[in-house]
Amino acid sequence: MELLEQLRRANPGLPLFDVRDPEFTPYGRVLDFETTALDAAMRATPLPETGNRYVASLPELEALPLRRELAERVFGGMEVQAGTCNGHGHLLNALEYHKCSEVNYSSRGLVLLLALPSQLKDGRLDARDVVGFCLPPQVMIEIHPLVLHFAPCRVLEEGFDCLVVLERGTNAPLGRVDTTAPGEQKLLWMRNKWLTCHPDSPQAKNGAFVGISGDNLDLRLP
Repeated sequence: MELLEQLRRANPGLPLFDVRDPEFTPYGRVLDFETTALDAAMRATPLPETGNRYVASLPELEALPLRRELAERVFGGMEVQAGTCNGHGHLLNALEYHKCSEVNYSSRGLVLLLALPSQLKDGRLDARDVVGFCLPPQVMIEIHPLVLHFAPCRVLEEGFDCLVVLERGTNAPLGRVDTTAPGEQKLLWMRNKWLTCHPDSPQAKNGAFVGISGDNLDLRLP
């Protein structure tokens, strides 16, 4: 908890909690799985020199018995993919949601910036509604379907590693994206990935729907 208190002091404008706090309940839950082999595998996944790198499916992670356990006990028997989002991110930039759960785990620890589906109005959301949750090392969580999230933020200078388990095919490219479409269809950015972004983000420059107002939140290290 010492790191959480340091982060709170460094980021007074951002509500920050631990995923084991009751405040996390509307967003997700902590999972109880054996993670010794996973931790070693995650430690072996490389961090990019700069920025973040998402890999949807990694054979070394999908070969672990844990993938099958998660498919059965969390995803109701659906086929899942296990990959990573590793990097050095510290900005909000965007928020996305899936219509399935997402499982996360880190060997180093990180912060997730989250918002509730009820706070998204026609693809738009005020950054002041975003809450930060510390995911400590060796803690596994499930993020509930429709909860808004994006790439994690680092809590160490060296960066973060993050396991990302989703239903198979999530985040695969779409044949066509139309950000002028009605309703939530304008947010559909990849398969099973609905995205809204901040005007100052790389995603906005790439043509994603711009719907986040206020500051592009920047998690400062202690």
